[in-house]
Amino acid sequence: MDNFDKINSLKNSKEKNKKLIDFYINVVKVNEWLISNSTNSIIVFKDRKEYKKFNKYHRLNGPAIDFDDIEKDKYYYRGVFYETKEEWEKISKKELRKIKLKKLNK
Repeated sequence: MDNFDKINSLKNSKEKNKKLIDFYINVVKVNEWLISNSTNSIIVFKDRKEYKKFNKYHRLNGPAIDFDDIEKDKYYYRGVFYETKEEWEKISKKELRKIKLKKLNK
């Protein structure tokens, strides 16, 4: 039984919740878990934020894995990783144009 399972098996709910929070902060290194709706999520870690859509890394206005150290940032579009920011910008700009045109046509 690993640490998580031990904590999860505790009967005292207050103790269990406190230990789970400590586990996620200190072991998993998650500071905050934000879910804006069922399709989009932002997970805040101590050293980065991860943006997902339908459980795939995705972001049009910045890196999908946004590290505190900008050199480590990772760019994704619909779950596809782009080696360079420039490659990702080509795709994201096209998509942003499509979105703006749809809004103008409404």
